[in-house]
Amino acid sequence: MAKSIIAILICLSLLVVAGSAKEVTVVDSTGRSVCLEAPVHKVVSLGTGVAGYIYALDGGECLVGRDSYSYFPVGLQKVPVAGKSSYSPDLEFIVKLQPDLVIADTMLSEGDQKKIEDAGIPVLIDWISNPSKDVAVMKDLGRLIGKEERAQDLIDFITKYRNLVEERTANLKQDEKPKVFLEWAGKPYYTVSNGSQLDTLVGLAGGINIAKNYGNGSHTYPTVSPEWVAVKNPDVIIQTKSSDKPYTEDDLKEFRDAIISRSELQDVSAIKNGRVYLVSGEIMYSVRSIIAELYLAKWFHPELFKDVDPEAVHRDLVKNFYDIELDGDAYIYPK
Repeated sequence: MAKSIIAILICLSLLVVAGSAKEVTVVDSTGRSVCLEAPVHKVVSLGTGVAGYIYALDGGECLVGRDSYSYFPVGLQKVPVAGKSSYSPDLEFIVKLQPDLVIADTMLSEGDQKKIEDAGIPVLIDWISNPSKDVAVMKDLGRLIGKEERAQDLIDFITKYRNLVEERTANLKQDEKPKVFLEWAGKPYYTVSNGSQLDTLVGLAGGINIAKNYGNGSHTYPTVSPEWVAVKNPDVIIQTKSSDKPYTEDDLKEFRDAIISRSELQDVSAIKNGRVYLVSGEIMYSVRSIIAELYLAKWFHPELFKDVDPEAVHRDLVKNFYDIELDGDAYIYPK
């Protein structure tokens, strides 16, 4: 009798679980409609920054695979690497994991996408690191993994500070915005143009990316010449570092000193006025890109943002959404 009751209860519980699943249709960044049952329970995240968002929503419970660039917070490092990035997924391992969903970015080739889908695994292509699209993607992630309220809390946190920056820079005239040269990934004269996430961040923070229209926008990440930079005469120089490892303050100081000592840039305003800054890639993407936006806004317009403490906001963010304290890594230099 007892065994029968237990069996009935198990069946009822399975029915409840089955009944809680619902069909969700999501339109990804390529315009494709992807229909699947939600909540999903096993996700492989290959897209830049996506794993960090998912971890903020459910503590990483649904993540069974990640890209190698996603390692914050520390708990994320327990998730197996399923590919260096969307550009180089470990297809055999992904199929072996049998996830309910793979989320990649636009670097995933059509051939690799087809191989994953032919294995019966749905694929979403989303570029969540783009600040103009991340709110919509966060809402979709919340729906897909059954964490809609948590997703809204995260959206509210980010948009609060994004709106603050927008409001304070909204009435700036063009000549009040600094000209900015941004070196990407620590490579000299490797920069960003229109269409890149970092170009968007510079604009949101009230700056003008001098390479925005370089080559008529034909290259998102062009390499420019020292002479070209000298002629453009930027007011601010920012170099971002790779996002695949943490840095110390001494590391970032050394990188900054190397920029300042470039003989070909000695007549540039940014060098003359000491407006050269280093930013760890850790905060340029994913959930923490709002922290980078606050730092940029403060560097570009110190008077407008003198009451804003990006480090304090950073501490609140990691405490509220990752339940950890801000570590001792260096994220920007100089402070």
